[in-house]
Amino acid sequence: MRRVLPGVAAEDLARVEESLVEVAGRAPERLVEPALEALTAGGKRLRPILLILSARMGEPDRDDLLTASVAVEVLHTATLIHDDVVDKAESRRGIPTTVASHGREAAVATGDYLFAESFHGLAEVGDPRLVRAFSEAAMGLAAGELEQFRSARGPVEVEAYLEHIRMKTAGLFRAACVAGGTLGGLSLRQVDALATYGQALGLAFQMSDDVMDLVGKPGLMGKGVGADLAEGTVTLPVIFAMREGDADTIGRVLSTPDPPPELLEAGIEAVLATDAIRKTEVWAYEEVEAAIAGLQLLPDGAEAAILEAIASEVVGRDA
Repeated sequence: MRRVLPGVAAEDLARVEESLVEVAGRAPERLVEPALEALTAGGKRLRPILLILSARMGEPDRDDLLTASVAVEVLHTATLIHDDVVDKAESRRGIPTTVASHGREAAVATGDYLFAESFHGLAEVGDPRLVRAFSEAAMGLAAGELEQFRSARGPVEVEAYLEHIRMKTAGLFRAACVAGGTLGGLSLRQVDALATYGQALGLAFQMSDDVMDLVGKPGLMGKGVGADLAEGTVTLPVIFAMREGDADTIGRVLSTPDPPPELLEAGIEAVLATDAIRKTEVWAYEEVEAAIAGLQLLPDGAEAAILEAIASEVVGRDA
């Protein structure tokens, strides 16, 4: 994805990478190491890329663009750290998590620092529209995580699942696109179109990750195969599979903390024996189509073409 960015956008992203190191260096002494590890652990930098491309459709102030792009990645990283604390996760993308390496107290403090640093950057930009977009996304992330915790091990209805992923995943995609369009000086209609794109892309992204959790590849979020099912997280393919397949076996996996490998494997096989994966992918493709449709009001150019390509590549691909 980075290789196809227009030259100026690629330069923007390179500056983001440098600034993330600087953010870690500003942390309290005991948090510098965990912050640096978390901020440089890899990942596609999709959220800052979305913000940069959205902004580059107009004429953003470059310093404000850098600050906002860093802020969205810092906020995203903070949520990952806190998620791993709640989930007691040992690794992400094959690398030990902050909580595994540094302990719960340091992980929570690092996540808190990064949350604060993100909004400190937005305060420097000084645009209340950006603060509102990020604040709404952060509140949605918190509410989505709480709802996931409450609904762990089921049962979960489709509408509740959709509301959860709108808050926990799609909200930050949407905020990145809205912030970028705002900084670029786009019209309200164009910013609304970017919001539509970002939300639909986020939904498709999460649904695709839910599929990857079950089909034998690490998911887009960097977790191992079956991780969500083992944690008791009820995803869309699991909902579909419990309606038409061996609900008893899947239910046993969901209700068993730290299920043994043979039970987890049986649960995965029970999902794969149904039409749940295909149904989830079809739904994700529909969200991709909605995302691409949201681009029609935006200026033609390399940025819009790359946003369309990003949406088209979400379903059926791993990280």
